[in-house]
Amino acid sequence: MRYIRKVVDTTKFLDFLSVVTWPLKAPVPGWSGVMQMVHEGEHPEKSGIVFLPMIDMNASDVSCIYSTMTFICSQARHYKVTPVLTFDQPLYWKAYTIIANEPQGSALKSVVLRLGPFHMEMSFLRCIGHVMKGFGLQEVLEIIYAPNAVTHMLSGKAVARATRGHMLEKSDDDDHDDHDDDDENDYAIDNNDDVDEVANKENRKQALINSTELYDRLLYGELSVEEVCEDPIVAETYTIFEKQMTAFENNRTARLWIQYSQMLEILRTFIKAERTGNWDLHLQSVYNMLPYFAAAGHNLYAKSAYASNDDAPTTRAEHPGIWLYSKVRNALRLVIGIG
Repeated sequence: MRYIRKVVDTTKFLDFLSVVTWPLKAPVPGWSGVMQMVHEGEHPEKSGIVFLPMIDMNASDVSCIYSTMTFICSQARHYKVTPVLTFDQPLYWKAYTIIANEPQGSALKSVVLRLGPFHMEMSFLRCIGHVMKGFGLQEVLEIIYAPNAVTHMLSGKAVARATRGHMLEKSDDDDHDDHDDDDENDYAIDNNDDVDEVANKENRKQALINSTELYDRLLYGELSVEEVCEDPIVAETYTIFEKQMTAFENNRTARLWIQYSQMLEILRTFIKAERTGNWDLHLQSVYNMLPYFAAAGHNLYAKSAYASNDDAPTTRAEHPGIWLYSKVRNALRLVIGIG
């Protein structure tokens, strides 16, 4: 695979704040709602959709795929744009094979193929369900959802419901961490134990309180996303959180749930990249998914995602239009992109 440069998500601190402050202040919007409220920036106008002539063939037929790509390439030449095609995994692999076997100089070589993001997200949700099977995640989700619904969620079927459920579970985990600190503080004070440790936990609690106040100012429009993400209070809270996670890694059970947190972080990044049309962030999140596709036995998505990233333009100079127009938009908002 070509080297995928490490992309820094400039708004990761905002995601972090939305998770750690959720148990401390209610009611607050969920992660998705916060994205809609506070993310602003330049973006293309609302997209228009034009229906083209239908090819009366089986969609999975190689001739149909070839004819579609040939027609798209002719239209792209006419409008002097880069042809971008999105297929779900079965059709993607056939299209990829067709392009790979085309001679150099063929018009089809200019096509930028994208693996359909919705079904890729479904596959990754199934990976999460597979990795966490038998470790209590299903039982926790069944507190909120019906058992049949949880089965669908962990199999990647109910995408919106599964995403909400996982985000709730993530927030609940952080809430338990905070309460554990409180209980340990009381125990240590009662037994005159390590005073420094108590002080550290008080610092953690104060950092969370300060972060919550900062988050409130963001939601009320007093601060921009950039100002919040650059605030030293958030960086300090994030550093404290990372140190705490590192300490927990000595415990095997905690290490499993930390891995679950990391998978949810990849999921959040992927969704954010799709909604904002951030091409670099999309490539980075797909790259981070690859080990989980392989570990869960999703070999078709593992090889297709690998090929998709390997062939994708990684610099703006290669196909500048992709950075602006990789998403269609059904409204005049930044966080509204559709794959």
